[in-house]
Amino acid sequence: MSRPTLGLTLPLYNEEACVERVTRDLKQCLRKAKIPSALVLVNNGSTDSTGKQINQLAAKDESLLAIHLEENLGYGGGILAGMRQLHTPIRGWYWGDGQVAAEVVVEAYKALIQTGAPLAKARRIERKDGLQRQFISRVYNLNMRILGSKLTDANGCPKLFRAEAWEKIAPKSTDWFLDPEVVLRASELGLVWTEVDAIMEARDGGASKVDHQTVLEFIQHLRAWRNGWRP
Repeated sequence: MSRPTLGLTLPLYNEEACVERVTRDLKQCLRKAKIPSALVLVNNGSTDSTGKQINQLAAKDESLLAIHLEENLGYGGGILAGMRQLHTPIRGWYWGDGQVAAEVVVEAYKALIQTGAPLAKARRIERKDGLQRQFISRVYNLNMRILGSKLTDANGCPKLFRAEAWEKIAPKSTDWFLDPEVVLRASELGLVWTEVDAIMEARDGGASKVDHQTVLEFIQHLRAWRNGWRP
């Protein structure tokens, strides 16, 4: 087996309806593209059968690592727990809900390699996940632009990092601020993103974890960032 060049963390919180399909589709896409990979499946305090399912998946595939957090550590906390297990030249995260096609991971990886950029991410050009999520996204990105972000979809995922870029950014947010933190830190460091287009599909299982409370959390953190606060 080739040494992995791409490592991905999949944060999973009560995703029993889609974790098996998402993992299978992602592995198939990476295998077809001949990208040696390692995946960390993070059971972030799930109360359903997510943990059992990822154990079963990992038992059949040595490129999968299942880790279990006894309680939910937040969106960022789950991702960072998985990222600490990765030692690949390129690493990042991909949502475990399957709303962005696995093929986008391959496209982002190839864009990173071809451009030589330190960072790559998806840019959602179409959303099918409901008016509420679209409204939340608009509010969020408007606030990001006020802080100087040039990205139209700072929260887009997957996000990929060359190892040295990840170590420079060194994010610490354990909540929903993880995505804006890496974008804003990258900007401060002069690190440029390459982006690939993606469609945000509607969920076909499970429930969204994003709500209006998330927006308030974003805005509070962004205002604090503008005033000099750092996680």
